[in-house]
Amino acid sequence: MQSDASGPELKPLDAFTSRVVYGSTFCKRPIDLQILIRNDTVEDVGGAVECPYSRQWLAALIQAAKGKDLDAAWSISGDDLRAGITPPEQSGDCVDCDTYVVAAFRLALRKFEKGL
Repeated sequence: MQSDASGPELKPLDAFTSRVVYGSTFCKRPIDLQILIRNDTVEDVGGAVECPYSRQWLAALIQAAKGKDLDAAWSISGDDLRAGITPPEQSGDCVDCDTYVVAAFRLALRKFEKGL
């Protein structure tokens, strides 16, 4: 369990309606993301990531997604999450972490909607 200055404590959810493990094609570190949806509303988001930069993006995603209906959740983008994110020290580190975190979230939404 890790807290981030940018947001909530990051931890896997005990109960969830959809889970995705999605790896960055750049650094190969997995993003394990779970969502809990009730009454077509994102009640909670949780997960675990190894990369400190991705951890910031996941914390921002949790704040942005909680309480959103499914249509609003689908519209969340990296641009929506960018405020308050501290770039990595090395410019070559963590390429497109926002894309991978948002992609994992959208895959989890898709799995939920398809009943997978």
